[in-house]
Order: sequence, then C-alpha cells, then structure tokens
Amino acid sequence: QIYNSELENHFDNFEDWLCIFPLHRGKANEDEDGNEDEHFVGKYKGSFYVYPTEEAGTEPRVSRGIPRNRPIKVLVRVYIVKATNLSPADPNGKADPYVVVTVGQEQKDTKERYIPKQLNPVFGEVVELTVSFPVESELTVAIFDHDLVGSDDLIGETKIDLENRFYSNYRANCGVASQYDM
Repeated sequence: QIYNSELENHFDNFEDWLCIFPLHRGKANEDEDGNEDEHFVGKYKGSFYVYPTEEAGTEPRVSRGIPRNRPIKVLVRVYIVKATNLSPADPNGKADPYVVVTVGQEQKDTKERYIPKQLNPVFGEVVELTVSFPVESELTVAIFDHDLVGSDDLIGETKIDLENRFYSNYRANCGVASQYDM
C-alpha cells in the first residue's frame, strides 16, 4: 500500500510501543509566567504500565520485549525519491535543490548532484548512515538551494524519530514501494 501523506499520520507517530513525554523545568515561584516553551528542557521516551496487584503476580510481564539497556548500532537507509512544490529560492522563480541528511554528527549530501531550475525535483538518491540508539535517534532531511555565490539557502527540512520507527510493531510494514517508475 502506498500512502499519500506522512507515515506518522497513519501509524500514530509510531508511538505504539514508545511514547514521548515533554520535560519541563519547574517554576521558581508562583508569580512566574506560564509560558511552557520557556520551561521545556527535553523529552522522556518510554512507556508506563500500571497493573492491579492481583494481576501483576510475581512474573515481571513488563520486561518482556523491552530492548537491553545499552546502545545499539543500526544501519539507516534513506531513499530520497522526490520533492514537490518547493518554494522558489532564486530570482528566476525556480530553485537548484539538493538534499542534506543528518543524524547526530554524521551528514551526507547530494550537493554535487544538485538539480538546476526545478521546483519538483526527482532525486532518485539513497543515503546510508550508521547510527547508535538511543544517542542518535533524530534524522533530519533538509533541502537546500545551491548558489554559485554566497551560502546556500535552506528551502525546508523535516525531522524523523528513527528510534520510534525501529521499535514500532509497524516497522516491517513501512518502506519504499518494491517498484518505482519515474
């Protein structure tokens, strides 16, 4: 099945096993303003299971299926098929897009193969990165406009939580179609 929107919309953000809870710093006093963005300090990723005492028994049911508490190395393969309806970045109303994929300190780009004067580029690229969970779990895919003079302009970017996708029960069912025809 091919989905016409983000897979997160169809699979509940891949939070069937791991949930993301925002962490906020407490207020110093009662008079402090309630702007939550200023108090955001990070996120907790995990799950909670609460059982009545008689159901829990002596067997630890919670620990079944939970990964070991140590880093795990995985190979991430990103298929960059195409982009649609990009915002113009050049005075001629077009863009010269290329892709930058980043996870942690590792970064790969297609700058040498930018596509000139195109707002609906077909990249047809694949990028492979080796990452370590849980340290490097956020993948960033950014599209830049190549400029001959000055620095390249960011057209847009998206961030994908790899760890949730890896541990999700939907993991084996998500991916690129077996056939792709330009």
